[in-house]
Amino acid sequence: MAKAVHHAQVRWSDPDQLGHVNHSRYLSYFEDARMELLSTSPSGLAGAPGDRGYIAARVAVDYRYPVEYRPGLLLRVETWASKLGTSSWTLSQEMYDGEDLVASCECVLVAYSYEGKKSRPLDPDERAFWSDYS
Repeated sequence: MAKAVHHAQVRWSDPDQLGHVNHSRYLSYFEDARMELLSTSPSGLAGAPGDRGYIAARVAVDYRYPVEYRPGLLLRVETWASKLGTSSWTLSQEMYDGEDLVASCECVLVAYSYEGKKSRPLDPDERAFWSDYS
């Protein structure tokens, strides 16, 4: 199984008053990693030409370990497709500070026709792309 790897740069403004990276920033790091991978998919980014959109139907995050801010800190986010359905797929993600797993995320995406305002089946090239990550 292939995993996409994204390195999230922790900014000086990301920690709370205790020096821990704020929980809301974890969501942004996971989203950035998903968008980087989605931009390489046959559908491209949401709003790209054509009617091959997708929407997030569910996002869940489990926080496992607090990340303490350090200048230059990069967090590694690994992403893979853990489930492929007819019109949806689930991306699983893990975030690491060095070798320490600090959070995990699950995001269900639905292939969506903005023109028809309804879900649509995954096209064969989309299914093939996500199969490479499952």
